[in-house]
Amino acid sequence: MNKKSLKYKWLRLSTLIISVTYLIFSSMLIYFTSIYLKDQEYRSVDRSIEELESLYETQPINTISQDEVYSSLYDRQKMILYTQGGEEVFSATTGIPMKLDIDLEAVSEREIKESEIDQEDFLIGSTKIDSQYWDGYISVIHPLNSYNSVIRMMMFIATVVGFMSILFTSVISYFFSNRMVRPIRKIANQLKRIEEQGFSERLKITTNSEETDYMIDSFNHLMDSLEQSYNQQKQFVEDASHELRTPLQIIQGHLKLISRWGKHKPEVLDESLGISIDELRRINKLVEELLILTKNEGKPDMNMEKVDINEEVRSRVESMRKLHSNYTFTLDLEEEPIKYMINPYHLEQILVIFLDNAIKYDKDRCHIMITTEMKEDHFDIVIMDYGIGIPEKEIEAIFDRFYRVDKSRSREMGGNGLGLSIAKKLIESYRGNVWLESEEGQFTKVTIRFYMKK
Repeated sequence: MNKKSLKYKWLRLSTLIISVTYLIFSSMLIYFTSIYLKDQEYRSVDRSIEELESLYETQPINTISQDEVYSSLYDRQKMILYTQGGEEVFSATTGIPMKLDIDLEAVSEREIKESEIDQEDFLIGSTKIDSQYWDGYISVIHPLNSYNSVIRMMMFIATVVGFMSILFTSVISYFFSNRMVRPIRKIANQLKRIEEQGFSERLKITTNSEETDYMIDSFNHLMDSLEQSYNQQKQFVEDASHELRTPLQIIQGHLKLISRWGKHKPEVLDESLGISIDELRRINKLVEELLILTKNEGKPDMNMEKVDINEEVRSRVESMRKLHSNYTFTLDLEEEPIKYMINPYHLEQILVIFLDNAIKYDKDRCHIMITTEMKEDHFDIVIMDYGIGIPEKEIEAIFDRFYRVDKSRSREMGGNGLGLSIAKKLIESYRGNVWLESEEGQFTKVTIRFYMKK
């Protein structure tokens, strides 16, 4: 497909618009001017007939002088006096004499019409005179040469001016389109360079034009988002590969032990199978958590129902008490029920993740406090432990995938570093927020906020 330059498209469009606009304007100007001028010509004929009619109706014909007749006519007009039978009695011409042979057309009242005689245009006005001094007709012949000359001159001037205007507009449009397209060409050249060199490049030009500068800023923001997404995806793949590599290597090593010694040493077989099964469970859990993070990204959950938040918190805490009898769980719940539309399984996941996390990192004091508080347009669930805490510089990264505060003990604790990421994703899917406050060696406080739907 042949693609045409924006510059030439603009040139053609602007020239076409100017041409059509000028054509319409000049045509209307000539048209209305011609109507006005022709009306003046008609008026002059009508006035001459009126004055001549008054002259011959009020005076005897032999008392009317030529000067009186000429004073009633405009320049280059000719008058003819006819009898009742159509015989020419008298004629007079102002200016250059006209040799015209016209036949009388009997009329009952004043009448003016256009006529072409010897390829020239005329106005011929006639009227009937019926008085005591004269009984007959008067005709006034008025040439339209001046009128036609003016109209032809206007058309000639309009054509010349139109041609010059279109030529001038085309030249101006050409240079203007060059100026307009120049920043777009610069942008296109830099885009080619970015295409070759990758995400790290940005558009670094200023066009002093609001639209193109906005386009450049939008593109740079888009590239920032793409680069961030690409780096996150790359990091995600690297982390996932790393997390899967270790259990797979352990399983591979124990399968080799089984192959070599397991047939003859039951204790080796039992130990290796147990370890391999544990690692397979770890892999299965990792895969499940990865699926949770990627499933239904950005889509609302349809299996929602109105849940009593306080009752759900009590239920989860009771389950934790049975599993961790050495821990103290303190509840400080809102007196009134808190009803919220949510998938009960999601709420259970969120609570279990944060409670389990608090238990893992509070091995000394073994005290977990859970609070719910209702506000005007939202409610908070607060889970607080008094464990090892989180270093201040690591708080911002705590919800990143595969991130662990205590990296040396992570495998012993059985985590994959995905739990907090999953909880954050679930909370945000309900337009909620979650944040942490912590002091290393003192406490960690998690605040989960859901906004009441109106």
